[in-house]
This record gives sequence, structure tokens and C-alpha cells, in this order.
Amino acid sequence: MSIRVEEKAGLGNHQPNLASEKPHDNIDNDVVFTEKIDKDEEAAQDEIEIEENSPIPMVAAVVSNKDDPTLPIITFRFWVLSTLFTIMGASLSQFYFFRQNGPGYSILFVQLASWSLGKLMARWLPERQFNLFGWRFSFNPGPFNVKEHVIIAVAASTGGTSAYATDILTIQDLFYGQRIGPLGGIMLLITSQSLGYALAGICQKYLVRPAAMIWPSNLVSVSLYNTLHGNESATRKQFRYFLIAFGAMFVWQFFPTFIAPILSSLAVLCWIGPNNPTLNKLGAAANGLGMLDFSLDWNAISTFGPMYTPFWAQMNYFAGIIFQVWILIPILYFNNVWNAKTFPIASTKSFDKFGHTYNQTRIINPQTGALDQDIYDKYSPVSLSISFATAYFFSLAAYASTITHVGLFYGREIWNRFMASRSEENDDIHTKLMRIYPEVPNWWYATIFVVMMSISVALCYLLPIHLPWWALVIAILMAIIMILPIGVITAISNNQVGLNVVTELVCGYMLPGRPLANVTFKTYGYMAMYQGLLFVSDLKLGHYMKIPPKVMFLAQVYGTVVGCILNYFVMIMIIDAKRPFLDGTEIDPAGQWTGQSAQIFNTASIIWGLIGPARMFGPGSQYEAIMWSFLVGFVMPVPVYLLHRKFPNFGFDSWNVSIFALGAATFPGPYGNVIISGFIMSVISMHYLYRYKQHWWSKYNYVLSAAFDSATQIQTMILFFAMQSIGNLDDFNDG
Repeated sequence: MSIRVEEKAGLGNHQPNLASEKPHDNIDNDVVFTEKIDKDEEAAQDEIEIEENSPIPMVAAVVSNKDDPTLPIITFRFWVLSTLFTIMGASLSQFYFFRQNGPGYSILFVQLASWSLGKLMARWLPERQFNLFGWRFSFNPGPFNVKEHVIIAVAASTGGTSAYATDILTIQDLFYGQRIGPLGGIMLLITSQSLGYALAGICQKYLVRPAAMIWPSNLVSVSLYNTLHGNESATRKQFRYFLIAFGAMFVWQFFPTFIAPILSSLAVLCWIGPNNPTLNKLGAAANGLGMLDFSLDWNAISTFGPMYTPFWAQMNYFAGIIFQVWILIPILYFNNVWNAKTFPIASTKSFDKFGHTYNQTRIINPQTGALDQDIYDKYSPVSLSISFATAYFFSLAAYASTITHVGLFYGREIWNRFMASRSEENDDIHTKLMRIYPEVPNWWYATIFVVMMSISVALCYLLPIHLPWWALVIAILMAIIMILPIGVITAISNNQVGLNVVTELVCGYMLPGRPLANVTFKTYGYMAMYQGLLFVSDLKLGHYMKIPPKVMFLAQVYGTVVGCILNYFVMIMIIDAKRPFLDGTEIDPAGQWTGQSAQIFNTASIIWGLIGPARMFGPGSQYEAIMWSFLVGFVMPVPVYLLHRKFPNFGFDSWNVSIFALGAATFPGPYGNVIISGFIMSVISMHYLYRYKQHWWSKYNYVLSAAFDSATQIQTMILFFAMQSIGNLDDFNDG
């Protein structure tokens, strides 16, 4: 199965295949080729470089087909700046993990700030070379270069987060009275974050080297790096364009976020009938379905990556959203399916049969910590809003359909790559340029897997998490089995199927009545796959930017270790200082120290681990129909594939059931004001401009996306800290 080439539409409108090696000849040469003085020489050179460019138009538009292997990468500047931004990110992310509102730690902020500091260090640090036991080094080996910049941001993005397993440590401390010490706690964080790196080693042959595995979000970063570090006149023009767009968006964002918050949600139906409960349910963004709700806030518009996610993928995703939110949910709600009218139409909370928030402490035996079956039977089963229940259905369907879709559409090509030797792979120009850099040895991956797995097994027995070793093995096996099919979907579409729900479900059946075991199983299974794909994505970024894989591996591991250490100690500091607010015994007067993330995680542990999926979704339960999602998801790609085989030129290969199901599983989550505005921006950027204004699109689309995203995220951080410092945070939150 080869890729379809359309003169104008290109890959923005069609799903790519692994075997996409035909070069396209419709890319503007100004973007990807250097100018030559002699015209005949220029024509000959252009012909050669067209032959040796990426076969993917959206990649060829922004990724250079040249490399300078002499650039220093692991420098003093890297160690200083990566450590600084990792510590800053890990500390801030963990700090705001416990608060109701937080600005988030923006990787775009890291990219811009590290670029400025790197330039300053290159100007101010001494250039003298030192000799230490025969090893020559310099604090300033030359100009701050793009490869240094990339791995600084990679280390910071890897470690500058709140590690997923901090949820386990937090709920054990707050709700079970079990504090895990520094050694055990840090090792739990590191192992759950690092096991996935070992899985990445088996995926690069299928998810990094093939040109069709584009990893769309990386293209925005590539465009930003090229804009900041380029010296050619075209790049300088892009940089000026970036600055203008950045400044304009930075100023504009003060209107929807502070000056005129109404601009963030223009709810037409709510204006028509402000006192009409039906119209409010359908039209409200926060507690409704967002019908005819527009937004002029880039935070909302950019939710689904409308300026870099391929158009065909966005259409599948938005089709799923619209089907679930605007068609299925209203039908089910107004027909009172599953007693839907008893509960809010859009909510992520769990409820009792009376429509009140479910009181989970009421059903727990205080002496044993186990489920009190008698009280549970007298009180109420757990109920969900109709939007949340359907989201569970489509989430599980997405998981099942991913297996079938990738097997049908990509199975043969994956098998051929598996059987092919390295020399037999049909490489594009970027893979050829990367051949000079040694791959990460397989024994590195094997070593990190054996070491991390051994420590994880030990933690299962040394810590009070009640997860047997064989269950841990099953969790990791689930990640191993799913990382490739989910990785294919992510690489081509910028949409990722999560394992969080299905791991909760599996462990709930295997180990009923063990809430801590359930969340630990989920953490290892989900994060092994997630972190593995994060590393694969960074390997692809390194592939585009010509970063040696070993250097990328070092940056990832370093960022992870530093970040996990900071996560643990900041977590302990906050719990000790704010425990009464976080465990619910007191209410924070400012309404900020709520520990909402930990509360949600703890509720999930009760529902899936203590009550268990058998009571929630088993035979005779209210939601037993949700279990049919596996069969529906597994079967639905088959007719699509058969239609594609029967009518190969009708575009059925662009129908992706797993992405459709992912879209249908999105809500409730983001507010409904993201749908229409995000769809409009997608059509403008990835369809109209890509198809009819390709010269402009290839030069400025990703630059504009990077400028808008970075301006918005930095403006949000500045506004948040400014409002907090002057004591007007409540006004900001209301907006």
C-alpha cells in the first residue's frame, strides 16, 4: 500500500503509510534549498536536493535537509540551563499540583528563555580551554547552537513535570496515613517514569525512521528552533514575523483572560434564552455541551493543535466530538437513559442515586479499610453523568479499535520492517543523515529495563502498595503490546490513546478490593507506554534536528532523575505545610489548596479498586452496556478497511475509527467552547492555507503556531503570578 499523492492537497488531507518514500515535487524551493550564484548550478543542485528531501510536504517545509556534525552539544551551558529549567519546572509543577489553579509549566517558555540565557552565556563566559587529566574542555565552546538548545528543552520537558506516581504517594500519605520515605518514594517515581525508555528501543525502527511517522507536534518546535537560530535572510524574515505575531497575541490574550472574559465563551444559545434550562444545558461551555459556543481565547482555540495536526486526523477527531456531544448525549439525556436527568449533563464527578456527589467514605469500613458491602447496598451504587458514561464507552472502544486499525492498515508494512535488515530499509534524507551517529545500543535499553523492573518488583513488596509481582508484569506487558499500535496512531495524527482507563479496568477485575494496587498497576502500565512514546517523540525531534540518539537518551534520563527528586521533596514540603486543607479536614479560605488532582485520583482508586468494575459495569449493573465497547471498537475498523480495499481512490483510508472514538471520549473534560473555534482554525490553517496558499503556509504556518502558543502560555504565567502577587487571584479565577 503506497501513499497517495495529490497535486495540492498532499498529506494534509490523507492518512500516511509507513512505506511513503515517493518524493513530492510541489514544495517551494525557497523553503528547503540554498541559493546558488550560478543558475545552471542552482538548477542541478535543486534537482538533486528535491530528490533527497522528505517525501512528506509538511516535513519538507520546515525540516532542514542539511546537518553540521561538528556542533558541540553536551556543553557547560547544557548542564547549567537544563538543570535550572528542570528544577524550576519540577518544583513549580509539583507546587501547583496541590492547588486549584495553576499556570502550567510551558515548554515554549523554556525554549524562549533558554535561548536568551544561552546567548548571554555565549557572550559572557570565558572562551579559555582547560585541561583536566588530559580532558580538554571550555565553559564557552563557541556560539550557542541549535543542538544545545534542543536537548536543554528536552531535559526540561522530561523532568519539569509532576511525575504521575506522586498521586500514589500523596493519597497514601493523606488518606491512608502511610508516608513513603525518600528512598522508596523517589525510586517509585523514577522507575514508573523510566521503564518506558526501555520500550522505546523496540519502536524506533517503526516509529522514528519511517518518513510517514511525522509526529506533527514536533514540527512546531522545529520551526521555532529554525526561526531562533537561522541566519539566512528568509529565516530572519520569519523571525520578524514571529516577533510581530508573538507581540500581537500576547497583548490580545489580556482581553479574553482578564479585560473582557466574555470573549472566551460566546454562548449564543445562552444569550437567546438565559433563563431557559434546556438551552443552557445545550449551549453552556462549562456545564453544558457548547453548541453554538464560540471562543476568541487562544487557550481554547489551540486545545487540539489546529495548526499542526494533519487535517484528516482533525476531521476524524472533530467528527467524534460532534457525534458524542451534539448528537448522542442529547438523545440519551432527554430520553433519560441511565437516569441521566437525575445528574448534570456534563460532569466528571461520581454521584449516588439521589443525584448528590458520591460519599465514598460512607462505604468504607473504618476498621479494615475495605468495602462495607451492607452499607454499600443500603446506600447507593455509583452513578455517572451521561457524558462521562459515554466517554468511558468510547475510551475503551478507542483502545480496541487501535489494535484492529493498525493491524489492518499497517500490519504488513510493520512486518516487512521487522523482517528487513537495517540496510534494506528505504530511508529518507533525514535517516540517511542520521547514519553517522551511533544508535543507542540495545544493551542500554535492556539494562535500564532489567534494573528498573527489578527495583519495581522490590518496591511492590517493600512498600504498602499491595501489588503482587505478577500483576506488575501484566501491567508492563500491556504497555509493551500497545506501545506500537498506539505509537503509530500518535505519530501520524497527533492523537494518543491512553491506557489509564483500561489498566484500571483490568486490575479491578484481577485484584478487587485493593485500591492502592489498582492505582499502582495503572501508573506502571500507563506510564510505561506514555513515557516510552514521549522518548520516541523526542527521538524523532532529534531525528529532525540531527541530534545523536545517545545524547537524546542522556538528556531524557538526566531530566527524569532530577525532576523526580525535586517532585518528592516539594510534595512532602507541601503536604506537611497544608495537610488540613489537602485531606479535607479544613477548607482553605482562599479556595486554592484543595488537592483536587489527588482527590480525583483517590476517588478513582475507590471506584475501580474498592467498589470494582464488576459492580460498576458487570452483568446486571446499570452500565453493563459499556463493556460492549470492546467488541464495537474491535469490529468497526473492518468495514472501513474493506471499503478502502474495494474503492482505494475514495479516501476511506482517511477514516480512522480509533481517532473518531478518541474524539468521542474527550468530553466531559475541556469546556465546550473549544469545538467550533478549533474546527474553524483547523479548516483555515490545515486545509485552506495548506491547499491554496502553500507558498505562504510552508514558510509561516508553523512559525505562526509557535508564536501564538508561546505568547499565550507566557501571558498566562505572567497574568497568574501578577494577580496572585497583588491579591486579586479570585478575580482572575472568575474570569
